[in-house]
Amino acid sequence: MSKLRDDGGDPQPSHPLEELMSGAFEDHDFDEIPGATYWPEVLAVEASAQWEELRVWVEQLQDRFAHIDHHVVPRCWWRHNEHVEALSALRDHERSSFAATAPATAPVDWFRALRDVTAMLRSWSGDLSCGAVHQDLPTRSSPPTATEWKNFLRADIERRRELEVDSSSVANGGKA
Repeated sequence: MSKLRDDGGDPQPSHPLEELMSGAFEDHDFDEIPGATYWPEVLAVEASAQWEELRVWVEQLQDRFAHIDHHVVPRCWWRHNEHVEALSALRDHERSSFAATAPATAPVDWFRALRDVTAMLRSWSGDLSCGAVHQDLPTRSSPPTATEWKNFLRADIERRRELEVDSSSVANGGKA
């Protein structure tokens, strides 16, 4: 609901909410708000800059929050994909939460994310063998062979059939 100015110029807001919102987004270029970093899709030409940006942010985060020590972010964090992706997500969340277009409540959401991600990182770091130097995690177990899988499925299906027979027998008062 706008009314025309008397001089025939641009329409002017006629409602208090319109007055508040008119021009609210004129100075903001939404293309400048970075999206989330999805590491599996980072291109080789972007990787160096992405890594450096994340490294600087992690170091600043550790300077800002004393509780984010080596028990949360180990010295070799960049060698652990879980840490890289969680820290990237936290950084991206912070960017969005403190953007000029973010609601005033967004920083509190970021602090909740900081709490949650810190707890998760602390748990993951505790599972690592890293101390003063990086230690690779033990090798993952290999998937079952086709024969092992087929044998497992056969045994599982047989066990389930036996349970079904036993259950129906009990339901029928012991009569099969």
